[in-house]
Amino acid sequence: MYFELDEYKTRVATTREQMARDNLDLLLLFGQEATCWLSGFYTHGHFAYIALGLPREGEPFLVLRKMEEQAADATTWVEKRYIYHDHQDPIEFTRQAVVEAGLGSARIGIDKHSWYLTLERFEQLSAALPNAKFLGENRMMEKLRIIKTPAELALLRVAGHAVDTAMEAAICATKPGAGEREIASAMASARIMAGSDLPIDGVLTTGARTLQGHGPWTDKRIEGGEPFYYEFHGIRSHYWARSLRSGVLGNASPRQVMLSKLLIDAQDAAINLMKPGVDARTVDTACREPIVAAGVQDRETYRRRIGYCLGLNFRPTPGEMILEFKPDADFKLAPGMVFLMLVMAEGVGIGDTVVVTETGVEYLTKLPRVFFDDAERERLIATAATK
Repeated sequence: MYFELDEYKTRVATTREQMARDNLDLLLLFGQEATCWLSGFYTHGHFAYIALGLPREGEPFLVLRKMEEQAADATTWVEKRYIYHDHQDPIEFTRQAVVEAGLGSARIGIDKHSWYLTLERFEQLSAALPNAKFLGENRMMEKLRIIKTPAELALLRVAGHAVDTAMEAAICATKPGAGEREIASAMASARIMAGSDLPIDGVLTTGARTLQGHGPWTDKRIEGGEPFYYEFHGIRSHYWARSLRSGVLGNASPRQVMLSKLLIDAQDAAINLMKPGVDARTVDTACREPIVAAGVQDRETYRRRIGYCLGLNFRPTPGEMILEFKPDADFKLAPGMVFLMLVMAEGVGIGDTVVVTETGVEYLTKLPRVFFDDAERERLIATAATK
């Protein structure tokens, strides 16, 4: 397990309190984040049918493919398991688990938004349990994960260090004639050796492709005068921290100097406002308005989020996303909330992972917040050489 048993017991108790408020007898969960957060269970093979059942009272259960039994032994505290073989119908095992728990006619909350609860599976479940009432759990599991515990923050600090190490290695490897695959290799190796887990991917673009936003590494080689744009993550026990940096091989152009200063200053102003009780819209405005006022973005079309929740996460989602900094954001900050704050324009960007504390924020990623032209890149290389 990734945490002590008491951590999971607290999560279960908190979840059951919310189930009582929502008048749910059973949670039947399919999403990786919800399953892992409550039970600890993890496998690379989540593409196969997996379901976690948490009754409001009584013993939780897992429905698992036979091949994942050893993964369950290694990762979860849940002992009651319904194991199906590949030639068997997992829906039937789920029906059996629910009925044996005495919940065949219960009010069952399900994570309708889960990538793994397909329409086909939901229809099969409904047919298998015709007397049950299936209800959306209203993103309960995501909301319960918003405030991170000290144990979760400890993992996020490791993840933050890992992505800093990866970003530093990538920028140091960015030299005239270097291939994007060479840069990616330096990034991936540094990330792994710093303690990061799978998946090893990210945004790595150079030259004209820096305008893509979400671009992978390619066979291209970067040449003098070309820009680069990197967004990577570090992962520790499925807890993610992310960082975004950009730069140019050579001297920054006047436009790049203006953009980088504008974006960094605007984001600094926003992050400096992040304290418990502060309205998210206030933070969003502090970052967004200077960019609009400078004419870099248009007020009517610049609606992109400039920050979002980050923590326990699995692909294909890049973050928790339940809270986002947007012009219509409607939430207040509280200690323990973790966000990736990011802003970009014209291939220039800056982004860091921060946690809200009792007095402000703690940066979980700590690389210099600069646009990496040759001078800044050489400073970073010199600093890295002393470590």
